[in-house]
Amino acid sequence: MTPAQPNQSIITGFIVLQEVVTANVPLGSRELARRLDLEHSKVNRVLGTLVHTGMLQQDASRKYSVGPGIHALSAQSLHASGLIPASLDPLSELQKLGATVALGVVWRESVVYLLHADPHMDLASTAGAHETFPVRESVIGMALGATEAVVRWDRTEANQVAWAAAIGTPRVAAIAAVYPSDNAYARNTEGMNATVAATARRIEANLRSGTRPGAKDGGAREAGVMPEPAVRTTPGGRK
Repeated sequence: MTPAQPNQSIITGFIVLQEVVTANVPLGSRELARRLDLEHSKVNRVLGTLVHTGMLQQDASRKYSVGPGIHALSAQSLHASGLIPASLDPLSELQKLGATVALGVVWRESVVYLLHADPHMDLASTAGAHETFPVRESVIGMALGATEAVVRWDRTEANQVAWAAAIGTPRVAAIAAVYPSDNAYARNTEGMNATVAATARRIEANLRSGTRPGAKDGGAREAGVMPEPAVRTTPGGRK
């Protein structure tokens, strides 16, 4: 919901901060102003404030990069939301079935991945490590913009099938499970629809209860939702 009179100074501050955070290299004020098509004097004022608060820092060449404040804010916000710990066990069960799994949110026109792991990767170690993708190139972006509980995307050019389901009301994040097209689970559309929906519900329940990894939470496998590998074939997303 857009406020009647959004504070443009705060909006500009977030835009400048995000540009520095996602640049991966220090940026000067003039370069930032050029990239964002903003007045240099305005960008300078915002940068000064962000340095003062510790969100950014300035080096000897007068370029700006991420400051300690942004790391503190990131850690505090992830701890407060509980989204990553609530998702680890449920998504790990999908990994065991051969899925590449992901947890992501939409920010502006991009999907930002909080978790993203291939079947044999340690899921927790991937927190925040994956690059962003445009909303239209991600099944998570599709799920967060859809009305259906679960969406399926056949990526025939990549020989993959992806499922995704949103988390929360209103929808604040989404999960994805991506299988090779020849994986037995990928051929069980009805079963995977139920499994991904159940996984999203588990995460929502974990968020409500504060359940952390390793706790018994009545998982999808225990509930008998996980599909059997021997299934009939149905016709064939980036996560």
